[in-house]
Amino acid sequence: MSTLSSAALIGGIIIAGMGLRAEEAMVTPLHPPLVHPADIHGVAMSPDGRWAATGCADHFLRVWDVTTGRLHGEPLPHEGGVYPVAFSPDSKLVAGGSDKGAKLWDVASGRLVATLPHPGFVYALAFRPDGGVILTSSHDSKTDGTARLWDARTGAPVGGTIGDHQRFYAVAFSPDSKLAAISGNGDVAQLFDAQTGKMLGIEVRQGGSIRSLSFSPDRTKLLTGSLDHTARVWETSSGQPLTPPLPHDDQVRAAAFSPTGASVLTGSMDKTARLWDAATGRPLCPPLQHPTGVRCVAFSPDGKFVATGCYGDTAHIWDAATGQPVGGTLQHGKLVRALAFGPDSRVLLTGSFDKTARLWRIDIP
Repeated sequence: MSTLSSAALIGGIIIAGMGLRAEEAMVTPLHPPLVHPADIHGVAMSPDGRWAATGCADHFLRVWDVTTGRLHGEPLPHEGGVYPVAFSPDSKLVAGGSDKGAKLWDVASGRLVATLPHPGFVYALAFRPDGGVILTSSHDSKTDGTARLWDARTGAPVGGTIGDHQRFYAVAFSPDSKLAAISGNGDVAQLFDAQTGKMLGIEVRQGGSIRSLSFSPDRTKLLTGSLDHTARVWETSSGQPLTPPLPHDDQVRAAAFSPTGASVLTGSMDKTARLWDAATGRPLCPPLQHPTGVRCVAFSPDGKFVATGCYGDTAHIWDAATGQPVGGTLQHGKLVRALAFGPDSRVLLTGSFDKTARLWRIDIP
């Protein structure tokens, strides 16, 4: 898909007026809800914008056509509920994490490419941005877990297990595919070489389990969100903090760097999301108020919008420059567990425990 100019047609959506303020955008459903038989735990948009993936508690991963809203092929079976889902950078593969491992599928045909075994439930996974490997991490017991790298073409393991045995909750790659990080219930995030899996001896610690990880675009900074009610920005070369703690009044369950690296977004159980200056840790605007705790957050690829999903039954879109709400409340029936922007920044996918995923379009009049 080509880069957007001032006007384009993508998935049946006319996109124009890109010079207007993001807060003037209108948000409407793109299709009827994508109905599932059980709770949705994970969603992803393919880098080419063609596909949406959903991970469901009914043990199936589904791929949907973004243009039509229709299911693409048959649901893809797993050993348990499917939590994390991710597309390869070339959009040809999709992976889902479930009990006893992850599975790697060919998007076009629905063919199983490889099974990536774990002793327990794969709670987090990610493709390296260059597409060469997949990083998976699991819950193997109440306290322990396993993290591994796998060849994305063959499914063969790359090296051995990575890091200390924790019950892993988050994984992340740096955009240049040089670094990676893992974190879990051990109150620590560990950095390692994303090409070899070799630990770098660099750790960052907070006062509670680190549940989210995000690298800056230049890989020099790592953002962590913790159950100790704070997020923090760290220097990846040393593990030293670059900002004071970014405080909330409750657990920080989600955090993300902006595409430019100038700001970060945090979401908390205290019913707020907050935008911060990534260099100083200072708030950029008043807190983004929500009706319930915030479970998931994302920046749009163009940096104009942020999206948030709530423990209640709503998702929200905000102007990333001003913190003002964009459009109305995006209504679901239960917890909004996951969300993802499309590559054009004008489609948002939300997944909920109300057994639906929904595709929303963002139009600037």
